[in-house]
Amino acid sequence: MGVFTTEGEQVTTVAPAILYKAIVLDFSNIFPKALPNLVKSVEIIEGDGGPGTIKKFTFAQGGTVKHKVDLIGVDNYVYHYTIIEGNVLSEAVELEKVSYEYKLVPKADGGGIIKFRRQYYTKGDAQLTQEFLKASQETSDGFLRALEDYLLANPHYN
Repeated sequence: MGVFTTEGEQVTTVAPAILYKAIVLDFSNIFPKALPNLVKSVEIIEGDGGPGTIKKFTFAQGGTVKHKVDLIGVDNYVYHYTIIEGNVLSEAVELEKVSYEYKLVPKADGGGIIKFRRQYYTKGDAQLTQEFLKASQETSDGFLRALEDYLLANPHYN
């Protein structure tokens, strides 16, 4: 098994407290509304929302992804989870799992910085291409922009 790590930052115009609430605490309501062409539903299939919880994302075009919550840090806007099952693990390259670590940091202008780290665990000696990593980042950027757009269009969400 190989492990490939990527790290980076994304700037957001949404306050970290609001974005964190939407992504971590209110995911089942927000994702289908903010990403209706992509996400059909999100549900907890095991657990109470805290560490160890398994969430199932059902996509509008078919397919599902399950991820396990590893860490929730409400006070410091930290969220870690691991994709443990789903078609995303077998597309393009054989992946055993993908772990995500996020920390939202407030900025003086009211927005924030999302610091992230992703670890891709490949099966066997599979290698990840730059094209795969770029596409993964573009998907993440698209999710963030759609969530931002939804939250900015719905200022009373919080």
